[in-house]
Amino acid sequence: MNEEILSLLRSPIDGERLELTERAGETYLVGTNGVARFLVRDGIPVFIDPRRLTAANEKSRIYYDILSPFYQFTQSVYYRLKGGEEQSRNEYLRCVEIKGNDSVLEVSIGNGANVRYLPANAEYFGVDVSWGQLRRCRKNIGTGRSIELFQAEAEHLPFCDEAFNVVFNVASINYIEDKRKAIDEMFRVAKPGAYMLIADETEKAARAHNKLPIFRGFFNSSKDAVSPPIDLLPINATEVRLSEIRDGLYYCLRFRKPG
Repeated sequence: MNEEILSLLRSPIDGERLELTERAGETYLVGTNGVARFLVRDGIPVFIDPRRLTAANEKSRIYYDILSPFYQFTQSVYYRLKGGEEQSRNEYLRCVEIKGNDSVLEVSIGNGANVRYLPANAEYFGVDVSWGQLRRCRKNIGTGRSIELFQAEAEHLPFCDEAFNVVFNVASINYIEDKRKAIDEMFRVAKPGAYMLIADETEKAARAHNKLPIFRGFFNSSKDAVSPPIDLLPINATEVRLSEIRDGLYYCLRFRKPG
């Protein structure tokens, strides 16, 4: 982890700057006030404590940790039935504006499949609650792109204000417990003028998805209908656009932070 990346990091507990240190053969990120301490595990900083996760985020962590060895295969089968993975992902990724050398944050990056279809000359950062998915992401991305990964909650991003040129989230906002907080965090870490995207299943797709036995066991506790979180955007968000793709199975909510 170089100094430039380290300068972007903040403790999600108290917002303090972080420094690298070695203790008993382990690497940690430690807050400058000496209170916060986070393990760097196999090169990935761990900013969550499973004992303190919200119920919804703990369910997501367990679910995707269990599924991670098989996730890429199941996604490949799904996209094969839908006419091709690149074409399907580009339906929402074309909404993401990335220029050369931009710093790009994907919240809930999963196994990193989206990044493979984005420009190679940007600097990517990924956050996820699932350790299993982060490990798969690192293997999938390989050495072809610049990417830094972090285990953290969407509601508590471990970055300073105004750090990224582009921030986006795909296929997780529906199941994040505090959606407003997660969106506020995306907005906070975005640079002025940054473009943001939130994309997820519509009610039509979510109800069908919830009928799957393993998924229903983890996530089917809510009776509330799924709706795009347009009412949860910060009041000063600009260029707000809402559209549907994949025959109404997905929504794309695009917006910009004022410059």
